[in-house]
Amino acid sequence: MEYYNPVKISLDVDLPNVVSSLFKNTGQKLIFCSKRFSRTQSFSELRSGIGECEVFSDIETNPSVKSLELALGFAKDYSPESIIAIGGGSVIDTAKVARYACYGNTFDIRGLLGDPVKKDLSKKPLFAAVPTTHGSGSELTMWATVWDKTSGKKYSISDPENYPDFAIYDFSLFSSLPVQVTFASTLDAFSHSFEALWNKNSNPISDHFATEGIKLILNNIGKIGQSVGEGVRKELVLASMYAGLAFSNTKTAAAHSISYPLTLRYNIPHGIACSMPLFPLLKINNTAIKNKLSKIFSCSDVKDINGIEQKVKSAIKGMIPYSISEYGVTRDELPALVDGSFTKERMANNIVELSVNDVLSVFETIF
Repeated sequence: MEYYNPVKISLDVDLPNVVSSLFKNTGQKLIFCSKRFSRTQSFSELRSGIGECEVFSDIETNPSVKSLELALGFAKDYSPESIIAIGGGSVIDTAKVARYACYGNTFDIRGLLGDPVKKDLSKKPLFAAVPTTHGSGSELTMWATVWDKTSGKKYSISDPENYPDFAIYDFSLFSSLPVQVTFASTLDAFSHSFEALWNKNSNPISDHFATEGIKLILNNIGKIGQSVGEGVRKELVLASMYAGLAFSNTKTAAAHSISYPLTLRYNIPHGIACSMPLFPLLKINNTAIKNKLSKIFSCSDVKDINGIEQKVKSAIKGMIPYSISEYGVTRDELPALVDGSFTKERMANNIVELSVNDVLSVFETIF
């Protein structure tokens, strides 16, 4: 058995103080963040604490090839010695791609998506990832997702050298998340946990983290409303962290594979797209992970897989659309969605081998 995650975690800290202590005396610094965050008091305090730096905020949700071309051009111009990414998965993934370009000796996004690059680790920037949503787990993994929206393909840049050096969790950064983003983020972490649990690459340590993430979400998802209490928010952040630690070793599996064409073709938010297939997949994978599920049932108020589905769907009812037909999918499009769901590097990780008919059944269930 092997488990590996090299990211140093700072939990429940004040972001400006921690970043200042880590980066104040480093060379050229580059911050990736959203335009919204760049106008906050937290950002002002951060910049005053680290001194001179450059900021890139032209970041697209589900970063596309075009969006990343802009980011790589910016990174090439400034040759950063350190990178700080503050935001959701799209911001952190954009920063990861830029960092990979710096030590991969190419700032051509198509080149990064092709053959393995010739790495020069002496050019690898020190990297801190600071999540502001509790779902993507990108702050704890080596992968960066690239969406080619023109050709309708999703890519993953994967390199063991591209784990962040630091994951910094400042609970105050999550307090203003809108309710829809709160649910989408939480459901993304829920999917990460379950996909790590029913994964061919799972191990006892990843199982432990996945189980902890699932329990925390089940115990708190019903408490999400138009306002989210500080205690609940902290539990959801912890759940996302545990999920990240779990799937950082296993990768995702069938639910994420099924979600990719839904996001690419219908712009369904990623956390929602990957969580809708969870419940029919849970019924398919149930027998293979029966012992793992028993640990969840013993520590939560749900006692079977139907209870898991009911708990989640009761919490989100009336809050977010939760069938693919509500996002514009028609029934005659389901076979094409099935064809687009078999991404080898994800579907093959599912503990139960899925047929075309199995996946069609999943789509019919979530239609």
